[in-house]
Amino acid sequence: MEILEIILPRSRVMRIVTWNVRRATAKSPVWTMLLEIAPDIALLQEVGEFPQEVTSKFDVRLEQAIGKTGRVQKFGTAVLVRGKITEELRLISEHDWVNHELDLFSGNLVGCKVIPEDQSPKNVISVYSPAWPVDKSRLSNVDVSSVKLNDSPDVWVTEILWSGLKGAMPLSGDQWIVGGDFNSSETFDYLWKGGPHGNREILDRMDVLGLKECLRAYNGELIPTFKNASNGEIIHQLDHLFISEGLSSSLERCIVGDASRIFGESLSDHLPVIGDFAY
Repeated sequence: MEILEIILPRSRVMRIVTWNVRRATAKSPVWTMLLEIAPDIALLQEVGEFPQEVTSKFDVRLEQAIGKTGRVQKFGTAVLVRGKITEELRLISEHDWVNHELDLFSGNLVGCKVIPEDQSPKNVISVYSPAWPVDKSRLSNVDVSSVKLNDSPDVWVTEILWSGLKGAMPLSGDQWIVGGDFNSSETFDYLWKGGPHGNREILDRMDVLGLKECLRAYNGELIPTFKNASNGEIIHQLDHLFISEGLSSSLERCIVGDASRIFGESLSDHLPVIGDFAY
């Protein structure tokens, strides 16, 4: 696996990172590593609290995620940019029931219009898709067939995101960056009993929208990003960084952070996905 070079000539490279930081507090060593990675745009999940040394370097938007019961979690989903966050970005679906879910999960799907330093505007979405499906009680007597995955009996936040992107992307000519913890890996389709379960399907849907998954595009294969707590296996890619066609031609590389350090020092159970783009 390619080793991350921390220092890059900032005059020609825009760096984007997405990372589930596992409920990091202001005192967590996660933030030291994030500053070493030196992203221009960071899409973060499970953020407990930022330290001042981070908020002094980035414009920040942090929204609290919701739990399975609908209550607000003690952690949130964030967008950070070296530059300016100019406004909130709301996704929109052709289905009213999806728009209701988008409102409910607004703290899990945090969208902003941003202008990184010396860059053109970008539309960014930081994604924290829970490991549990949308509550079926809210979907009773609702036709979800055009949104639900073919191989899954449930509707997940990944499909809510997809439907919202499908509605919003044609309305904007801006470049799109969508990244985060999708809690979805192709490996689940063949390792879990009764598969497939639709994990490859949601990735294919994003591709049809014109969103390229950078880690696979650069490496030519699935790259694991998650360490299983129960058995220590590192085989699933739960974290994804998608970019629209306007950015895909400038992708120089996409890698993950140093697993020996991140897992060895228990910084997180997820690896950061790091993409470099020439400009």
